[in-house]
Amino acid sequence: MFRHRTRAPAAAVILSGQTCARRANRGMNHIALALVRSLGRRGVPVFRFHPDAMLHDLDSRYCKHVPCPNLYDDEAALVDALRQFARTVGRAPVLFAASDAAASFLARHEEALAGRYRVSTAPAACIAEIQDKGRLYQRAIQLGLAVPRTFTPADESEVAAAAGAVTYPAVIKPLTSHHWKTTRVAALVGHAKAVEVNSPEALLAVYRRVAPLAPRMMIQEIVPGDDERLLTFLGYFDREGRALAGCVRKKLRQSPPRFGYCCLTETVRDAEAMHAAIRLLSGLGYRGIGCVEFKRDPRDGQLKLIEVNTRAVRTTAVAGRAGIDLPYLAYLDMLGLPVRPCFHYRAGVRWIHLLDEVFAASALMRRGELSLEHWATLLRGPMVDAEWAWDDPLPFVGRTRGVLSRLAVVVARRRIIPPVRRGAVRLTTEMLTRGGQLGAILGRVWAARRKLRPGKQPAAAAALGSIGQQAVAAK
Repeated sequence: MFRHRTRAPAAAVILSGQTCARRANRGMNHIALALVRSLGRRGVPVFRFHPDAMLHDLDSRYCKHVPCPNLYDDEAALVDALRQFARTVGRAPVLFAASDAAASFLARHEEALAGRYRVSTAPAACIAEIQDKGRLYQRAIQLGLAVPRTFTPADESEVAAAAGAVTYPAVIKPLTSHHWKTTRVAALVGHAKAVEVNSPEALLAVYRRVAPLAPRMMIQEIVPGDDERLLTFLGYFDREGRALAGCVRKKLRQSPPRFGYCCLTETVRDAEAMHAAIRLLSGLGYRGIGCVEFKRDPRDGQLKLIEVNTRAVRTTAVAGRAGIDLPYLAYLDMLGLPVRPCFHYRAGVRWIHLLDEVFAASALMRRGELSLEHWATLLRGPMVDAEWAWDDPLPFVGRTRGVLSRLAVVVARRRIIPPVRRGAVRLTTEMLTRGGQLGAILGRVWAARRKLRPGKQPAAAAALGSIGQQAVAAK
């Protein structure tokens, strides 16, 4: 749909930072992986700027890792590194953010990077207003959108006043989300995006625990209803701030429930959510890839604004699978190439984070809230995985090997595993065992069809076979 031929493809640079100290276990930046695969599959040279090699998405065949200064430590050094790199690649690359902090960094230094890069992000003032949820909600109300009842206390006395006024259960979360992603704060809140509280005493306890490190917090009523009432607009606004493309997805499950990260979602048609998101982002003067999340309140049927992300999210690939490839569309627009507006997409396309979904679904099954038969129906039909791809298996392989290694240790100490985790461990290892065996068989068939020699099976087949063997060992 968005195919253009250019004399030589300009490069894309995808930036992220390291929020915590170097660790033994490698992680995964799913936002970056979605951007890398979208652009790399289109033939765009992709360079991943990240301080170290401790992320599995850096193993993707579609990108080249470029070590760089950490944006959390030395912004000036990172600006210099980006400027020096731009001199080596010819045409000005398109620059994407793969985290909230990276989006803020690019917006703050857009002028310093101008001429050498095409920066695909919103203006600094716009991002600052969005990332401060208190200001965002005020702006949303001015634009005619509904929001949950919210308090933004400035100190402990105002927290105590809010604690007596809010309805419980309530939630306490940061005014700026990435302030809770630093190592020390994340440890205090259990690596959660928000903390649910059921009494004024519990609310004050959370505030007192976190405030010395991240004092700017908000207290909010919880919009009732299950996760399927959460709707997210995924879209792109061009260099002039016009809505160029978008779709809506419905969250089917998140892990942990209520305030976790999405692990299963599907595209749906919801004109109200789309129009509300476009009205909000247009009113904010937004540009670039952006996402707006709402929850439909069963008490009055209104869409209540939950949050806005000023960059791509980890479920961005579901839009591409549904027919709207947002990263590539943004790339073309930043190069000044003509792109037709596109809001027609396929509904019913699902995105899954397999490992998170296994743990979340197994917990629900043990509580009797989800049947295996119903879960199986959710895994049918058009789907894209957060990590696995036949043409790019290494990020998934590395991630899964690491998970299995840790599971093997846990299983060996089975007495300390809570019952729900035991079920998740058994289900995970069983699925990966069967997946590994099936992958090896499919790999041999693939190799035979392509008339490859026995030792030349695709990396995906060999990798899945290895995963199956590790899963058996873990059991």
